[in-house]
Amino acid sequence: MKLQNQLVYIAIAAALGMAGWVGFAQKAEGQKKKLAISIKPKDVADALHAVIASDREVYTRQAVLGKAGQGMANPCEMFRLSSEASASKGVEFSYVLRSLKSSRSRNAPETEVERKGLARVAEHPAEAYYAEEMQGGRWYFTAVYPDVAQHPSCVTCHNQLKDSPKTDFKLGEVMGGVVVRVALEL
Repeated sequence: MKLQNQLVYIAIAAALGMAGWVGFAQKAEGQKKKLAISIKPKDVADALHAVIASDREVYTRQAVLGKAGQGMANPCEMFRLSSEASASKGVEFSYVLRSLKSSRSRNAPETEVERKGLARVAEHPAEAYYAEEMQGGRWYFTAVYPDVAQHPSCVTCHNQLKDSPKTDFKLGEVMGGVVVRVALEL
């Protein structure tokens, strides 16, 4: 299983062109080249976030174009369902939506890194926050990306939530963060 997870990391990074520094070393003339790959956790997290953000953007457009209310989950619920489905496959990464102003406890920050990251992206929405943290006896690279209201429906939905501590979100505003964790120990 560990080898499979390592291959998943390599495939994701290579497929997205984010493999980092790839070098070829030749031992001696006539021998096969040895591929030396070094993938930085930041590059893996950024690549995963690019895929997650793109998927979410497309789903939001589709849901907004009249398909929501026809049995489709709203974009935030779909995000959660996708995250849970990925986790059930035993991958060595995770992603979740978090917010300092969450109306649901499951979306509130759970670690100090999440709290610091969410505060940072709220103040500096053009930048992601990166840190390493220990969870369950294992080290993880954690990235927090700003979660920006990208469509008027995001603002309308969140402003109408019954238990929302904030009801005046605006288009383009940071509503929270996307937290991506990549295992540093396999």
